[in-house]
Amino acid sequence: MRVLEFLQKYTVTFVFISGFIVISGLGVTYFQIKDELPRIPKNLRYLNHQPPTEIYSRDGKVLKTLGDRGYMTLDLISPNFQKAIIAVEDSTFYEHHGLDLLAILRAFYKNTVKGKAAEGGSTITQQLAKNLFFSFEKSYERKLKELLMAFQIESTFSKPEILEAYANQIYFGKGAYGVNKASQIYFGKNPSELNLLQSAVLAAIPKSPNKINPINNKEASIHRASYVLQRMVDEGYISETDRSEALKSELNLRATNTKQNPDSYFVDYVLNEMEEMYEKEFIHFGGLKIFTTLDSNMQKAAHDAAKHHVKFLESRMIKEEGQENLEVAVVTVDNQSGAIRVLLGGLDYSKSQFNRAVSNNRMPGSSFKPFVYMSAFENLGYHPGTVIVDEPISLDIPGTTPWEPNNFNDKFKGPVILKEALAKSLNVISAKLMYELSPKRVIKTARKFGIKSPLKNNYSLALGSSGVSALELASAYSVIANLGTYKEPFLVFRVEDYGGNTLYDHFIEKSKRFSEKEIYPLLDMMKGVVENGSGRVVRRVGFDHPAGGKTGTTNDFRDSWFTGFTKNYSTSVWVGFDDNSPLIGPNGRGLTGAHAAAPIWGRYMKKIHKNIKKKEFELPDDVRYEQVNYHNGFFSPKKSKDTMRVALHSGVVLPLKPAGIVAENMKSVKLAQTAQPKKLKIQIKSKKNINAPKRQIPVVASIPKFTPNQENLDTQVWYMLNLKKASLGQSQRVPTGLLVNFLHNTKELAGKGKHRIKRARGNAIDHLYRTMGSLNKQTPNGYSLEKVMTQPEITNFKNNTNH
Repeated sequence: MRVLEFLQKYTVTFVFISGFIVISGLGVTYFQIKDELPRIPKNLRYLNHQPPTEIYSRDGKVLKTLGDRGYMTLDLISPNFQKAIIAVEDSTFYEHHGLDLLAILRAFYKNTVKGKAAEGGSTITQQLAKNLFFSFEKSYERKLKELLMAFQIESTFSKPEILEAYANQIYFGKGAYGVNKASQIYFGKNPSELNLLQSAVLAAIPKSPNKINPINNKEASIHRASYVLQRMVDEGYISETDRSEALKSELNLRATNTKQNPDSYFVDYVLNEMEEMYEKEFIHFGGLKIFTTLDSNMQKAAHDAAKHHVKFLESRMIKEEGQENLEVAVVTVDNQSGAIRVLLGGLDYSKSQFNRAVSNNRMPGSSFKPFVYMSAFENLGYHPGTVIVDEPISLDIPGTTPWEPNNFNDKFKGPVILKEALAKSLNVISAKLMYELSPKRVIKTARKFGIKSPLKNNYSLALGSSGVSALELASAYSVIANLGTYKEPFLVFRVEDYGGNTLYDHFIEKSKRFSEKEIYPLLDMMKGVVENGSGRVVRRVGFDHPAGGKTGTTNDFRDSWFTGFTKNYSTSVWVGFDDNSPLIGPNGRGLTGAHAAAPIWGRYMKKIHKNIKKKEFELPDDVRYEQVNYHNGFFSPKKSKDTMRVALHSGVVLPLKPAGIVAENMKSVKLAQTAQPKKLKIQIKSKKNINAPKRQIPVVASIPKFTPNQENLDTQVWYMLNLKKASLGQSQRVPTGLLVNFLHNTKELAGKGKHRIKRARGNAIDHLYRTMGSLNKQTPNGYSLEKVMTQPEITNFKNNTNH
């Protein structure tokens, strides 16, 4: 405050002394660095005829040419605009000789005394001078050169010439450089026809071209224009009445008349990436050649497939009157390099420039489940043949209402292996895995796949409740196709200057996130989704290459996804409404990822793989295929409708299967839960205990008794009698739940003199005790040995000295 008070009190003296020092210093500096400064052209109009920058697709197509200004002489530019831009950008333009000392001192105070980042203070002449440099960062050295160039420009050209050059080179957003382009894009008129409000709106834009332009944010644009008009009043250019009438007038905004071009979403994203590397003026007017990864033929194929299916959907969907059109996002990543071959952010760029392909505000639904399953493989030692019971559950999470995840069709399959659970997209299984893992573990695994969006630390993440982008999903699924190797997605592989010199050359960034034997079982499970699960629609539309993938549908059918991969490409497709309206079909039912997104994926991938030889995924050396019963996980050499092939790494040994059971009886080798009533509800409660370092053991309600049929009982008894004959590796892999179920459901029979059942129960008890180490220790489902044993068994067991 003391510095400001001093400046205010001694302004004239301070400015005079400062001006003398600055001018003297600039004079000395000029002779020291004059050889480093660019030459001033004889005509300032040359500044606006720099070589254009061109953006190329991978196949050589010019996607966009930047730098076409449409030069206008000052007499063809509205006086309203001339006054507005001077009032807001440089009110002393006609008085200074290139620099505004007060503005510089004000900027110096904020930058030095307050320690803020480099601030302006630039006059119109300085801003014009800056465009001769293409400097990449704000610095005092650049500022000094700007001042010297500003003096040269002021001493060489008249004020009208300087203002004309400036009006033709400033950026107005939406790709418009110069007042002529801006007038055409925003208002559809020549700059000589601009009224007072339109002039103020354009003059307001250069401060923040992307945030203040009237197409992106009309409210912010009018607010800033109001300030511009007030500055015009302050400078005596207009009256207060003129200002009031201007603000009441119609803006008559006309959106850009850009023709439909599916490449535009990709180009926008390229420019966003480039602007993180270089200054905007350098990108647009540096005469660069930007070579991108886009395959224009693939982009067209994606757009055609999306348009075709959306037209079909909208002809059959139930839509409210006035509801907006359905939208689509498609992203394809090249698995070999990480190059983004397709990035389609919507169906019609001329109607909406919002890039849905890179927006992370849409929930992935079941498309997120592969990350949950992979986390279970990593942290719990599970594998595709692990059995989990699909049943109604209620999770009582501290601080929230009970969570009761349900399957899509409100049906439950009982015991099921994980491969079948993913193929059928069973929500309960994913929720159970999440509960056993914890959200933090799953988030950690998702990060290894390259998911960078914020993920909510809650259990509903199991069903894809946190927003991600189509680009993220396509890249993450490519990790699976690449057998555990992550490759950073990229859009630009080379940048050259006007002379053909390379300024940037992309280096492929890759890292091993999972071993091949860890991730191949997941890859095989996702192939199962396409062959026998929720993604089989891609086969129905004629796509026949080896592929894996996953559908995704969110609550109330607001988002529909299909993300999948082949050996060559990974592609993610999203379909939905921008306003989050549900997708409702002609029968009143919601449209899933299988209905809305998968057909687009299938038709598009069929098109781009037309001339590509089919490639199967290589089986790693330490991974093998085994056939199992998908109800109980038993190894099963004979194929039946209840069997499924699973990929297992060398560390997995399947549970022992009863020998001599013929194929017809395979369906009988099911556990007690299969016959439980569908209304059975397991209450899983987690009581908060601040002293407990680990998660509380869930408490499970009693399972209702049922009477097994003789065939089923004989099979289970045989299995238990042969437990001791199993190899060490096999017996160690026997699921605890199988034994607990057997003991629970034969407890009453044990007291009826059934000798074989008593011996079978004895084997099961011995095995469980070796595994659990205690009669009172609870299983993950809340059971203890003591709870499923008879009193005589407990007494005999405790009296046995071997225990």
